[in-house]
Amino acid sequence: MMAGSLDLLATRFPASRLQVGQLGALFGESGFGPISQMVTCVLEGAVFAVGIVGALILARRQLAEANS
Repeated sequence: MMAGSLDLLATRFPASRLQVGQLGALFGESGFGPISQMVTCVLEGAVFAVGIVGALILARRQLAEANS
């Protein structure tokens, strides 16, 4: 997702200061490996899901207030 796209950009532009591969060091990998990709995808998906659920709850509350 987003971290994978940033890693691809960082590899395409070696002079950039973006270092996504350092996330892999947290999981014992050299670079942005499969474990780092999986963890960041899960985190990004969770943030997206929380945002969607929050928006649905907010919309439901606003509709309930408008109808009462």
